[in-house]
Amino acid sequence: MKSRGLIIAGTQSSSGKTALTSMLLAALKSKNVPIQPFKVGPDFIDPGYHKTFSGEDSVNLDSWIMGESEIRKAAERFTQNKVGIVEGVMGLFDGANPDDDQGSTMEIARWLQWPVLLVVDASHAGRSIFASIRGFIEEAGPGAIAGMILNRLGSEGHETYLKKACAGMDISVYGMLPKMSELQWPERHLGLQASQEQEFPNIEILSEKAENHLDLDGILDLMEIPDCSDASNTSADREIDSVKKIGVARDEAFHFYYRANLEWLKTSGAEMVQFSPLKDSELPQNLDGLLIGGGFPEIYAETMSENHSMRQSLKKAIVSGMPCYAECGGLMLLAESLHTREGRSYPMTGMIPGSVRMTERLQHFGYCQARFEEGGSFRGHEFHYSNWEEESNLANAWTVRRHADGSERKEGYQRGNLHASYVHLYFPKAAQVLSPLFGLD
Repeated sequence: MKSRGLIIAGTQSSSGKTALTSMLLAALKSKNVPIQPFKVGPDFIDPGYHKTFSGEDSVNLDSWIMGESEIRKAAERFTQNKVGIVEGVMGLFDGANPDDDQGSTMEIARWLQWPVLLVVDASHAGRSIFASIRGFIEEAGPGAIAGMILNRLGSEGHETYLKKACAGMDISVYGMLPKMSELQWPERHLGLQASQEQEFPNIEILSEKAENHLDLDGILDLMEIPDCSDASNTSADREIDSVKKIGVARDEAFHFYYRANLEWLKTSGAEMVQFSPLKDSELPQNLDGLLIGGGFPEIYAETMSENHSMRQSLKKAIVSGMPCYAECGGLMLLAESLHTREGRSYPMTGMIPGSVRMTERLQHFGYCQARFEEGGSFRGHEFHYSNWEEESNLANAWTVRRHADGSERKEGYQRGNLHASYVHLYFPKAAQVLSPLFGLD
C-alpha cells in the first residue's frame, strides 16, 4: 500500500539528509508534484532549506514534545492534498533517550507508517557498508526501510564497487550521489548555517542533479500522488476574527519560529505583523503584543546596537506594559548588552538586567520540562551558545528540568507583561503561557 509521505533518514548526523531532501523537493516541485516538507525534531535551520527549494513552509514533527496524537493530526492535515517529504533528525534511531526510540525519526516512521529512505555517507565505505546497513534494517524491523541512497561517492569505480557490495540487500538502492560542490553547505554549531545567510544553486540545477543521480520514478512509486487540482489551503483548521495585533520580529537575525506556533497564534485570534530589529527604525503602529523568537543575533550584534531608534521603540513599548514573549535570541536582544566571542560588547534594549555573553561551548542543550511555581508544566527544548550572566541571581520565570540528567535550575525572566526565556516552546501545548499573556482565546 502506498503512503502519503516519505521519510529521509540518516545513519548519523551530517550524512547529507538536508542536501538530499532539498534535491528531492526541487525535483518534485519541477514535476509539479504537490509537496509538503516536514522536519523531525526541534530544528529551526533545516526548514529554511526546505522552504527555499519547495516554496512551502516546513512543519516540525517533534514526537517528544508533541506526542503521537499531535504528530498524526499534523501529518494528516498537511498531506490532505500533498505528499509529505520528511527530513529526519540525526541518525535514524537517535532521539531523547539512549536506550529507546523516543523522540527519534524511527518513532515518527512507526507512528505514520511511512517508508524510510536511508541516506548513507559512503565517502570512506567499502564492503563493510553491507554489515552496517543490514544492522539498520534489522533494528528498524521488517518493511520499515524501503531503500537507501549512498551519498558522497568518491568516483565511478567506487560506485561500481558499492553496487556489488550492496547487491544482496533486501532493500533497493534509489540513488548513488557523488561528492558535489553544489551540496557542500557550510555548518555552524551542530548543524548547517542558516539558509538566510546562504547562496544556493537554483532549483533547476538541484532538480537536474536529482534526475541524474536518483531513481525518481522508483521513489514516487512509494507514495500516493494526489491530483494537483484538488489542492486546497491547509494553513489553518479554523478562521476567527483577529482581535490582537502581535508584532513578530523576523529578519536575518530572528527567524526561529515553528510553523505550528505561528498558526496557533492566528487561530487563537492574533494578526501577526512582521518587523525587523535590524532594518526598521521603530515598531509597527497599534500593536497589542510582541513576539521575539530565536536566531543568530550575535552575528548582527553591531547592526542591532547601532539601530538606536528601534531599541528605544522596543523599550518604550515594553515599559508601557505591552505584552512581550521572547525566546533565546529574543532574550539576548532584551538584555542590557551582548558580549561576542571576539571580546566586543554591544548595548542592547536593556529590559532584562545584566548582560548576555557568547560562549565557546554549547550550554544547556536538549529537551526539558519547564514548570511554574503555581502549577503547570510544558515540554520544550534548549540550544544556545550564550549565558545570561544574571541567571543565577534573577531567573524567576520557571524551574527547568533537563530531560537528559534530571538537573534543575531557575530559568528565564518575568516582570509584568515581559516573559523571556532560553526555552523554545510548542505553543499548542503551552497555551497556558501564551494565552493569558496576549489575551487570546
